[in-house]
Amino acid sequence: MLEPTRRAAIERLAKFVGRAGREYERSRNFDCGPGNHGNVSLLSPYNRHRLDTETHVLRTVIEAHGRRAAAKFIDEVFWRTYFKGWLEYRPSVWTSYRAELGRLIEAMSSDAALRESYNSAISGETGIECFDSWALEIANTGYLHNHARMWFASIWVYTLKLPWQLGADFFYRHLLDGDPASNTLSWRWVCGLHTRGKTYLARASNIATYTRRRFNPVNQLALAAPALCDTEEFTATAPRELPVPGNLGRCGLLITEEDCSPESLDLSTKPLCICGVVATEMRSPLPVGEHARNFAEGAVADAVQRGGSECIANTEMMSAGGEWGPLIARWATKHHLDSIVTAYAPVGPVAEELARTRHHLSDVNVRLVEIKREHDARCWPHATKGYYKLKKRIPDLLTTVDPAMGSESATA
Repeated sequence: MLEPTRRAAIERLAKFVGRAGREYERSRNFDCGPGNHGNVSLLSPYNRHRLDTETHVLRTVIEAHGRRAAAKFIDEVFWRTYFKGWLEYRPSVWTSYRAELGRLIEAMSSDAALRESYNSAISGETGIECFDSWALEIANTGYLHNHARMWFASIWVYTLKLPWQLGADFFYRHLLDGDPASNTLSWRWVCGLHTRGKTYLARASNIATYTRRRFNPVNQLALAAPALCDTEEFTATAPRELPVPGNLGRCGLLITEEDCSPESLDLSTKPLCICGVVATEMRSPLPVGEHARNFAEGAVADAVQRGGSECIANTEMMSAGGEWGPLIARWATKHHLDSIVTAYAPVGPVAEELARTRHHLSDVNVRLVEIKREHDARCWPHATKGYYKLKKRIPDLLTTVDPAMGSESATA
């Protein structure tokens, strides 16, 4: 199991970095089964919770291989950034998904056929050996190889004929690296909704090749993947602007599962106290997997502990089974805070809770100040359309962080 700490993230990166160049490009698509994922980085849970930052990961890999040799790995880091930025411009995609998910969960109470098919899928009892194995791996470990995720989603939608929203929810409830943008939009991509009309069809021959013939589901999979259609139009709108923080006064730091690297957050004032809170249980109306919940809670607890070394007063973890607002307002009042600073939360449950919390804090005259990381601020404006709009800007984006990162030549 992956340990949810920054120390473990740094160690994992150090262990993998030597394989992040051409070797990664050659071997990354092979799914060798549970416990045998040494051909990929396993960094995604750490990056998703920002136990390590994109800037540090990219700099480490580029220093080892140069930008050209590490291009495929660099792409994978920027895909997550792209999805987050894209959803920032279209938050209604997220709210629509959540509304439809709620409707489908309610429908299962009266639709026996849907309920039975769904339960067979998530329990690994469909009779499609590869799919059943992946379903159990997700539930039992909180992880699944990226190629297998694509196959799984395609089989879910096109072979089993299940609604994509229920599949996305299954992933989001269990994956250690599950986040609203990457998870929701990856499922939409498979269905031909993200890149309109472009779908992904799982093929037995492809599965056989890239599982080294562990699986070969001949005559078990759908032969076509017709694109699904949205019932509403999602137009891009400008993300909300963050006000200039100004004088923070007596300041507290709030750490959420969206950003667990307080030491690299650009704070203008040293916090008097630090509080950590998680929104994992808000991922779904259905129960959230133990592995995903424990990883998120552990990541936040580790960040709070590390941040405490720079804290003037004290640190604490809050257990918020429901709304954060009343708890955080009481915490702010107890420490006589004028403001609470937190890392900007992209579209998803954390952002929703922060929006509600802002109103509770205003009642006790405390400001909630969000800080957006430079990586996001630079990249998200290029994520308004397809990925390749962002991809072609990667050299420039890397150079703005560190001129050496945009270099074409390898250093090792």
